[in-house]
Amino acid sequence: MRLGLKAKLTIAVGLAAACAFLALGIRDLRNASAAMAQSEGMAAPSKPAPPVMVLAQAARPIKTGETITAAMIRNAAGDPARFPFAATAAEVMGKVATRDIAARALIARDAVGMESKLAIRVPMGMRAVSIDTTAEIAVAGLVRPGDRVDVQVVYPGADAISGARGSGRSRAQALLQMVQVLAVGEVVVGAQQASGVDGALASPPPPARTVTLALSPQQVSTLSLAKSTGALTLSLRNPADGAQVAVAMAASAGPDPAPQPVLPRIAAAPAPAPRAVPRPAPHAIELVVGDRRETIYSGSAAR
Repeated sequence: MRLGLKAKLTIAVGLAAACAFLALGIRDLRNASAAMAQSEGMAAPSKPAPPVMVLAQAARPIKTGETITAAMIRNAAGDPARFPFAATAAEVMGKVATRDIAARALIARDAVGMESKLAIRVPMGMRAVSIDTTAEIAVAGLVRPGDRVDVQVVYPGADAISGARGSGRSRAQALLQMVQVLAVGEVVVGAQQASGVDGALASPPPPARTVTLALSPQQVSTLSLAKSTGALTLSLRNPADGAQVAVAMAASAGPDPAPQPVLPRIAAAPAPAPRAVPRPAPHAIELVVGDRRETIYSGSAAR
């Protein structure tokens, strides 16, 4: 059975209309899905980014007893939720390490403390030695804990004006260089001090009678010998100056004073024993009358 032309046209028009309705339906469905997804995206809150905090990281290995300075640490970004133990730079500056801290490790709050005892602040392998000072010896009293100083010694000779004198000319030489000051009087390195405007001290500290230095065991022996035979002087260094300078020995001008001749010691002669005074011999007395002689005193008690 063959379809007529009219039937074919009707079927073709119907199929075209159906395809058009299908295409419109698909387009509307896509638009609805996009609108729904957009509305859901606007309704759902965005997930906040994790907070970032600047934490303190060790720039180099820090040993137990070292006072933490700005040169020892660097800033590192970190999530405080992941590293709740880590401290910030403000929390560790000026404090002392109570245990060893590895390089590039975040510094924990319990790894530092405000220890007031000097012993914990003595670097490992070093010793704390104090010397008596005056304003002249300690750079007019301007030496502070944490400074670096050089130590000079003067050995007085026979030409010394006052004080102890030795033989020959007076000599001066550099004894130690780049020595760390651990304490001045009772003020220990890293200890908090009362401050006034712009970080200045609220009141000038009393003159300190001692300065405590951090020395190696060999330097302790060298300083102890110099203290017993000469006079010590401190010279203050710039914190950025770490050069070890070869300093020549200085001596007083003029020839060596002539040594005083040593006179022989004469032993004192023993005192002579007291001598007995001799008693005069007794004299007899005679009475002579003509040819007659008579002894009236014989010189002894008995007649």
